[in-house]
Amino acid sequence: MMQLLAFLSLVSAVVQENTFAKKHPGPSPLKLDLTVSKTVGNVTSAEFWWKHSHQNVKRHGLKENISNRKNLAYFVDLYLGSSKQWVSVVLDTGSSDLWVPKSAYDPGQSYLSYDTGEPFSIGYIDGDVVKGRYFTDRLQLDDDASVLHNFKFGRADTDGVGVLGIADKNQEASMREYSNLPWALKNAGVIPKASYSLYLGPSKSSGFLLLGGIDTEKYSGTLQKYNISKSSGGLGVNIKSVNFNGHKFTVNAPALLDCGTSLGLLGGEIMNELDGIFNTTIFYQNGIEYRLTSCDQPTDKTLDFDFGDNVISLTYADAVVHDDDICMLGFAYLENRQILGDVFLRKAYVYYDLGEKTISLAQVVYSNSSNVISA
Repeated sequence: MMQLLAFLSLVSAVVQENTFAKKHPGPSPLKLDLTVSKTVGNVTSAEFWWKHSHQNVKRHGLKENISNRKNLAYFVDLYLGSSKQWVSVVLDTGSSDLWVPKSAYDPGQSYLSYDTGEPFSIGYIDGDVVKGRYFTDRLQLDDDASVLHNFKFGRADTDGVGVLGIADKNQEASMREYSNLPWALKNAGVIPKASYSLYLGPSKSSGFLLLGGIDTEKYSGTLQKYNISKSSGGLGVNIKSVNFNGHKFTVNAPALLDCGTSLGLLGGEIMNELDGIFNTTIFYQNGIEYRLTSCDQPTDKTLDFDFGDNVISLTYADAVVHDDDICMLGFAYLENRQILGDVFLRKAYVYYDLGEKTISLAQVVYSNSSNVISA
């Protein structure tokens, strides 16, 4: 009899869960607010700056300050399992899996949890690897209607800062392709398409991720569409040239548009010119060249990124990352790598369409006005 009661209780809970999940009114854009935070540690698949103390700084006396530097990242709140275990994870367009640290998710606290037995492993640009196992469970976003069942994600064997990867399925760490967050929301009828737009807002301010939609008040000019470059290794588009200081630097190569990376990576010729303009001090970590520079930079001079059909501009002041009295140039160098990270993305409104395999770009407008359309 006790076994029957336990079984009926479980059936009742599952019925309630399924009923609860049907509250969503139909496919429509879903806005997730991003929280800006400083975190210590390796936070994304492309995050690379200031993780360890620096041994090769080319200026005496700076090592202690730099090694204590913290990373700027954009966080999203999620709730896992039947017990709605809260976790805050870094948003990352450079990877495709959701993974959470060990302490953030206890499978024993959710009757819906399932251990797939499939190993989870994701590598980092600095050589670190996070390992664990894939689970499936209930995932809830910031409103009661946005619930996904049997959602697949990684649970790390260690603690740290988790990551919400929202690139396309072909970037997943799993050997078995599955519907990650954008595709799962589309398949569940929550959003109209496996797509999203990204608005990071001004430096140190909060932005948002708009799934299945575009806010037409957050950019100027045309939201210009480009095909995702197959050779970029992810969500990247081709840069035609970078223009500044009266010079045009032809690139004609793809760059990832990766919100999980604080800085960016550009080619050697461009970085050499920037060194002269910004009077940089170079230091190295894990083969990457970083630049310290003066915090005082002009707002009337720009770096212009030409994508062929439109241009995204950053002032010299925009291209510098501030932390108290230490400033870092927002671009670094690593051979054969081009990434446009948060420094660039704060000045662009970007719409990623995973179904069409396109990325659309426009110059951002910081505005309190809003006009959200399905896209």
